[in-house]
Amino acid sequence: MSELQVKTAESRFSVLDVALTGVFTALVFVMTMFVQVQIIPAQGGLVHLGNVPLFFAAAFFGKKVGALCGGLGMALSDLVTPWQIYAPISLIVVGLMGLVFGMIVNKKPTFPKLLLATVAALAIKLAGYYIGEIFITGSFLVPLQSVPGNVIQIVTGAVIAIPVILVVKKPLMNVLNK
Repeated sequence: MSELQVKTAESRFSVLDVALTGVFTALVFVMTMFVQVQIIPAQGGLVHLGNVPLFFAAAFFGKKVGALCGGLGMALSDLVTPWQIYAPISLIVVGLMGLVFGMIVNKKPTFPKLLLATVAALAIKLAGYYIGEIFITGSFLVPLQSVPGNVIQIVTGAVIAIPVILVVKKPLMNVLNK
């Protein structure tokens, strides 16, 4: 068997993964679109709850599902709002957030792992959107206006997601491990 034909359990993307990605992409989209508060004067900055299902998916279903549902869900929400220019940035940055969150938690959510994953997601969001907004605005200063809103957004998502993840951890793990 050639190297191209060898697949490990880690490299497979199952039908369940596809279904979970679809469901959580929809949840990220809905929670981003319909549960939000505009932050003034941030450049396109708004606080939404799209990170809650993203963190949940990445924590329980791993880096691939987290990356895809986060990047796709938030990019799709950008495409149907006045913030279309942010869609490529959201696809990359939020996809990377989901990937790293899932890698850190590794389907074994504990408070320390969730906290570390949140800090990593925050760093990725701040750096990624700052760099992306430099290209959009042509300024190194203007993107700084979005930093407070981005911090509030990640912290709010974590304050909601982490307790939910920890509360449903045992019953959900029992179901997933059957």
